[in-house]
Amino acid sequence: MRATTRHQRMDPFARHGDADQARVLDTKNLPGDFDWRDRGAVTPVKNQGSCGSSWSFSTTGALEGAHFLLWAFGSGLLLSSGLFFCSSLGSVRCDPQVEGSCDPGCNGGLMNIASAYTFETGGLMREEDYPYTGATDGDGICKFDKSKIVASVSNFSVVSSNEDQIAANLVKNGPLAVAINSAYMQTYVGGVLCPYMCSRSLNHGVLLVGYGSEGSRFKEKPYWIIKNSWGETWG
Repeated sequence: MRATTRHQRMDPFARHGDADQARVLDTKNLPGDFDWRDRGAVTPVKNQGSCGSSWSFSTTGALEGAHFLLWAFGSGLLLSSGLFFCSSLGSVRCDPQVEGSCDPGCNGGLMNIASAYTFETGGLMREEDYPYTGATDGDGICKFDKSKIVASVSNFSVVSSNEDQIAANLVKNGPLAVAINSAYMQTYVGGVLCPYMCSRSLNHGVLLVGYGSEGSRFKEKPYWIIKNSWGETWG
């Protein structure tokens, strides 16, 4: 299975519909390193398979983290992304301000659209109640059951691209749904990935869970910690 079949187009310059801009946070006292995995807010890595559904796992992971914080660092809740494939099988969700931003299941999507749809629908079910198969698998029937919703969205916002603000929002509000370019991830085996080129073309949704720094050539090199959706054996 080639990872390239799981990519999608994302617009780094897009204005995302009605999503609010996150308020500016104080960045003076940020910890030098931070990792939500150490605090129990990150559930086990999932596998999207050959479906271009990383956007759905990124969104679901952010809601799992928010639910964890809401319930005062309770046990991690494994949520289902099945609702998002219901939206693609029924009325496709689109961002009216971004051309080509419809969320068509395995052909890609945007996390803000998925968050808005979760808000409109009421929330997400547990993974065990609605297991992930991918939009191209199964019988194509939406099995979403509102009576089994366990986590809902009351609001969401878009964080600025300022890295200090990203770090501050991560620490204060939990894991963040973010988009990256995954071209150099095809040969990744572990450690800190340092691409020779940093493309502004985004094609993969992941969950930002922490940050830190590592010594490199006599100086500290900062890095982000992400949760991917290519299975537990990747990386």
